[in-house]
Amino acid sequence: MAAPLTTETFLADPVLAAARDAAHIAVARMTHWRTRLDEAAVSVKDNPNDLLTVADQEIEALVTGYLHRHRPDDVVIGEEGVAALSLEDLPGGAELAAGLCGPGAGDSARIEWHVDPIDGTVNFVRGLEQHCFSIGAKDLATGQWLVGLVAAPALRTVWFARAGQGAWRTGALPGAIPGAGRGDDTSPPPPHEHMFVRLAGTPAGRRGRVVATGFGYSPALRAIQLAALPLVMEGFDDLRRGGSAALDLCAAAEGRVNAYYERDLGVYDWAAGALIAEEAGLVVQRPDGPGELTIVADTAERLEFLRARA
Repeated sequence: MAAPLTTETFLADPVLAAARDAAHIAVARMTHWRTRLDEAAVSVKDNPNDLLTVADQEIEALVTGYLHRHRPDDVVIGEEGVAALSLEDLPGGAELAAGLCGPGAGDSARIEWHVDPIDGTVNFVRGLEQHCFSIGAKDLATGQWLVGLVAAPALRTVWFARAGQGAWRTGALPGAIPGAGRGDDTSPPPPHEHMFVRLAGTPAGRRGRVVATGFGYSPALRAIQLAALPLVMEGFDDLRRGGSAALDLCAAAEGRVNAYYERDLGVYDWAAGALIAEEAGLVVQRPDGPGELTIVADTAERLEFLRARA
């Protein structure tokens, strides 16, 4: 960016500010539900390990309601396809709303939002830290991806990117009010959490070649993925499987892994993370349709290697 990134410049961008508010809602409700899930609050989709919780549905509904209210001309596409819900209809919604910026449409283009309320639902249900909220924004007229934001409350980390302005990591949502809307966790974030760290992929000289991936739920897809794994590992020294596509993409953007690939992701899975990786300088292949590969890598050669083998 031409000027240093600050909380003020972040919040002055209407699309980033709207993504930030959506994440504020999601983080607060994930914190609320984290210790309240029981068997009655968890159901399955098409596979016993493809879980859906009341938290997924509520977060998506609230984020959709927020975006409809503040950006009525935009389109919102969520993983769960639930109806919008206003914060006014949520017990404690007024307290949660106190932490919102409430940005208007400003001068920004008409946006198509892709929302994953909880990426890594199995991890969330089982108390594992690798779960997050993910939101990506695309210009409806041009198809250009404009903004991506991923917020992982259990990791106390936020990643975000603005097209042409780089990818960044911070420890708290910009403009966060200590304690506002944080559910049961009212402790203020440490001062360093408001620092912005620019991401640039794998640091020069880092040893080892580590790849991240995920596995599908259907036996047929998993068979394809497992058959390809020995071929993939010919080019890598180790493998990581965290259970959240968005967090794996952010790990690549940070240089924690050299590459990430996965087949048959939904747009909501990669909408934010792919832009974050791209703005961090990685080479990105977005899928053209169902069953296709999503790949990010720190070099073009590594991406081509994965394209040929995965």
